[in-house]
Amino acid sequence: MFRFRILVLTAGLGWWVSTSFAQTASDVPPSLAWDVAADARNAALGGLDVAPVRGDGWSAVLHPAAMDSTVERNVYTSYLDYFAGIRGGAVAVPLAPTGRRASYVGIRFATYGEFEGVSAAGDPTGAFSGGDYAAQYGTSWVLDTLWVVGVSGYAGLRNLEQVNAGVLGFDLGVVRRSRNGYGAVGLLISNVGVQEDFSGIMPEGRLPHNVQLGLTQSFPNAPFTFHLRLQRLETWDLAPEGTYDDLYDPLTGQVIPNDTWVWGDQFFRHLTGGVTLRLGEQLRGYLGYNHQRQKTMSAAGRTGINGLSVGLRGQFRSVDFSLARSTYHFAGSSTHLGLVLKLPQSGNKTTPQTP
Repeated sequence: MFRFRILVLTAGLGWWVSTSFAQTASDVPPSLAWDVAADARNAALGGLDVAPVRGDGWSAVLHPAAMDSTVERNVYTSYLDYFAGIRGGAVAVPLAPTGRRASYVGIRFATYGEFEGVSAAGDPTGAFSGGDYAAQYGTSWVLDTLWVVGVSGYAGLRNLEQVNAGVLGFDLGVVRRSRNGYGAVGLLISNVGVQEDFSGIMPEGRLPHNVQLGLTQSFPNAPFTFHLRLQRLETWDLAPEGTYDDLYDPLTGQVIPNDTWVWGDQFFRHLTGGVTLRLGEQLRGYLGYNHQRQKTMSAAGRTGINGLSVGLRGQFRSVDFSLARSTYHFAGSSTHLGLVLKLPQSGNKTTPQTP
């Protein structure tokens, strides 16, 4: 009965967030810092593993229910070389667990490189930079051996030279793992918060939150695990305005019907998927696909390999690393790197199996 109440309460909160915040578009543009996973494993699975079967320190800054007492007390670092000097990163440090509770502290950031400034008269004023930065704290509770509930809060700053805005928000996550250890389902409500302008220039209002459902499933003796995610469930139509309109021949004026399957296209824009391949005892390969990313970044009928991601994670002696390549745009693929920095007090702890 207690677990049923937790599930109903969480589902009700998800419904409230969706209906309360999704009546109009968000007031603030997305940020690379908290809208794109710097973590290589999650990026390689199409964006995020919403239903982790095991605890994962790299996922903590993105999914508070991914943290539990099985995660080693090390420093989990992630780095993203996005495009043309735009970079992002994240750091998570688990704290000492107490009973069934586990906590962490972390940071997320994105830097947008340097820009050449000019005055109103066109005179150079020197280079300036910008970036988004957030510090956060999260905690999770294992309700029994199957349920994990987590919440994290963060505060940050969005900066462009001397133009600043403050950000305050929280994430809520729930994961229910199967008794046999081969599967999990998860719910994540992320980026519920607001941005406040300090300079009179930056936008302010609600952050672009994201309601997500996830399913992870493996099988006995199988060398692979499937991951599915439904994202942006707070709104149905993710396509840009005019996507499904008919076209017109500019020479003849003839109407060219748009033969897109509208419902199917709208549904698959919410769907991302990936697979984990077991390549060895401590080596994993990842492959993912994000349909919304692929459709959004198509141009003149060209889609290329936008939306595809591949990755690798390995543990060799004391080195625990991850690497991924994700295609976000036509300009080329972006590189994700991850490294676990071992802390002395965790040296005698048994290393968990690579997720």
